[in-house]
Amino acid sequence: MNKKMPVVIRSFKDGIKLMLDPEATFQEICEDLTKKFTDGRSFFGDASVALAIEGQNLTDEQEFEILTIIRTTCNLNVICIVCDDEIHNKHYLKAVKHIQDMVKPGDTGHFYRGSVTDGQKLSYDDGIVILGDVNPGCVVKSSGSIIVLGGLYGEAYAGVDFDETDAFVIALELSAEAISVGPAKYVPDTKPKWGFRKKIAPKIVYMQNGELVFDNLNKSVLEQVYAL
Repeated sequence: MNKKMPVVIRSFKDGIKLMLDPEATFQEICEDLTKKFTDGRSFFGDASVALAIEGQNLTDEQEFEILTIIRTTCNLNVICIVCDDEIHNKHYLKAVKHIQDMVKPGDTGHFYRGSVTDGQKLSYDDGIVILGDVNPGCVVKSSGSIIVLGGLYGEAYAGVDFDETDAFVIALELSAEAISVGPAKYVPDTKPKWGFRKKIAPKIVYMQNGELVFDNLNKSVLEQVYAL
């Protein structure tokens, strides 16, 4: 009898699924993933995708290791790990598509491909779109708006040096250490929890009457604020 493969990779709309052999060790899974994504680097391309994992219940640390393997062996940008709630996932991926449709290359602003890690500090004189996560301890500053096609777990400062601003911050998962739009700033009372499994709805943050407004991201809100 042929031995089962530790990992089988399947595609679905807007993402890929890793089907893990329940009897495989995590080391076997990592070794198989490394080989598959390295060998298929050109096949997978550089798309932004959601990731689903089935077959084993992994810890946050194990999920992080799998994401690290994917990001170091190929050019895929994993923007989230989706859960089993199909309805929740559907709305989440729909929000991703709305943003991607509105921030195509060539628009005014900058694009940063990959996650912001290892205490990086980025500063821009125009809007910035980050195709990845902003990890804890990292800072992104912009005179314009900040859009994070991933999780915002560090600090984000939009509309820097402007007392009145139409700038905004968008993140597919928002659990920031600090966030501001123009002079309005928010710092949570407790250290935010973060991880790569989506726990909350995509958010948009903007300034209204001198205060920050945190709104769930949907098409009407996005189009209204993006048109400001």
